[in-house]
Amino acid sequence: MARRSEFLSIMRLGGLGMLKNSSTPKIIVIGKEGVGKSQLISSLTGKYVESSNFKGSTVSKKSYNNDNFSFTDTPGIVFDSDSETTRIAISSIHGNDSILLVVSAANIDEDIEYFLPLIKNKKGMIIVTNWDRFDSENNDIIENLEQNLKIPIIALDARKITESQKNRVFEMLENPRIFSNKSVHTGISIKPKSTILEKKHAGVFIGLALLLSPAILSVIGANYFGDIIHPIISDLLKEPIENLSTLPSPLMDVLVGDYGFLSMGPFLFVWATPVVIIYALVLGIYKSTGLLDRTSLAINPLTKIIGVSGRDVTRIVMGFGCNVPAVISSRSCSSCTRGTTISAISFGSACSYQFSASIAVFSASGMPWLVIPFLLFLTATTILYTRLVSRKKDRVKLNMPVIEGQIFFEKPTFGAIWRESKSNISQFFKMALPIFLGITFVASIISWTGIIDYFAVEISFLMKFFNLPEDASLAIIFGSIRKDGLLLLAEPNLVSSLSAIQILTGVYLAGTLLPCIVTFLTVIREMSWIFAIKMVGKQIIAVVAFTIVLAHSDKLLNVFLKI
Repeated sequence: MARRSEFLSIMRLGGLGMLKNSSTPKIIVIGKEGVGKSQLISSLTGKYVESSNFKGSTVSKKSYNNDNFSFTDTPGIVFDSDSETTRIAISSIHGNDSILLVVSAANIDEDIEYFLPLIKNKKGMIIVTNWDRFDSENNDIIENLEQNLKIPIIALDARKITESQKNRVFEMLENPRIFSNKSVHTGISIKPKSTILEKKHAGVFIGLALLLSPAILSVIGANYFGDIIHPIISDLLKEPIENLSTLPSPLMDVLVGDYGFLSMGPFLFVWATPVVIIYALVLGIYKSTGLLDRTSLAINPLTKIIGVSGRDVTRIVMGFGCNVPAVISSRSCSSCTRGTTISAISFGSACSYQFSASIAVFSASGMPWLVIPFLLFLTATTILYTRLVSRKKDRVKLNMPVIEGQIFFEKPTFGAIWRESKSNISQFFKMALPIFLGITFVASIISWTGIIDYFAVEISFLMKFFNLPEDASLAIIFGSIRKDGLLLLAEPNLVSSLSAIQILTGVYLAGTLLPCIVTFLTVIREMSWIFAIKMVGKQIIAVVAFTIVLAHSDKLLNVFLKI
């Protein structure tokens, strides 16, 4: 990993993040991960900023304007880390823009010591966050620090900036001072209260349980909602389906055929919606309160064995919402573990669309409990796959990321939770549902043309390897291209003919064989064509092997019992 001297050399390279001059003063906001930069900008500008206590939530430079200034939010810097986000943030320091340095009251001496060499001779000011954790009697410390450094300094709570504090910040930014490289020492420090997550052994198990909780709660909520709503919708649609079944093809096939809008479409809303909403809200609570970051620290001793850090695992968990932002967020991973993390996201992060479609298939089969063995097998194979694709030298050196100090827990508020959740929820209703319906339309047309039957025959020999019927081929293909396409396994005639093992096999194979097209393109953009192709090749080989074991697990179990 890069050492501090290397970061100074990065700065000397210059120019990577320079901004063009304009009439509006540009303020570059820098600081370590989790100090509250994004929240501060949101409070100063009144603009929505995707902020949280989740470290590494900002992965690129974004600008937010008010009447007087343009604030550029940069990714959090992790010293002694070679992550892409750290490089982006450091490169942003160059140019003639003013610097707004944000440091935490919990590590004020350490933060200032690290940053002053980077911003020496630049103009700007310092804001100390988390000041609400200290008694007001410590205010004289800030005054003394301001006098020693000859730099404007304001201590505040980034979540609750008063109007007077806001005006004072703007006044100081109008007349920024030059940073020096002067050594300072306030002697103040405060650490978050320890919880069971910081216990050596218990913390690992509690952390793992917390990571699985969003998925479990989503399943419980979906089943509860589905059991109530599905019979009602079925009764309402019974008569319209009967009336429309007399229409000529292909119109009848599109509307009420095996893959029709009315015959299959209701599954989309009934089973997918609660999964997406519940998962997004629970993960929003984790992120807005700082629990997700605490959890990543707790599981780090275990996850580093397989080649990733606890911080990397939180990116994999994000993939259960959507793989694309999870892959992008991997920019804050160490270069040693980023490739492994992306591979794990592509393999095992069952996005909201895939997960909800899986639950719909299990429910359509009359065996909703299958979600439990599915999650267990998906988790186990993801762990094994991650271990296999990680580089030995990275595991030996434990060159994961540097783990910064713990962040403070924050009280959950509806506004903060909603801010973290609404992106996944809105994406589902704006993008996923229309695509769901598009899949049913395409599938119904293909079914009408007879292509399904032809294609099933042509690749029937492949389905036999996985102990699946020929009719499952379309679902496997659709699910490989678009994760929610595995919903085609819920077609009544097909799902009724499958055993429990076959349903598990079909859902697992369709969901993990390939990354969806959008994820694949994102990986190419973030990494390279070569990396993406190699990743897909490894994933196909692993999934085929794991699926064959799953498909024949009942036979293997019988052999084992006889022995």
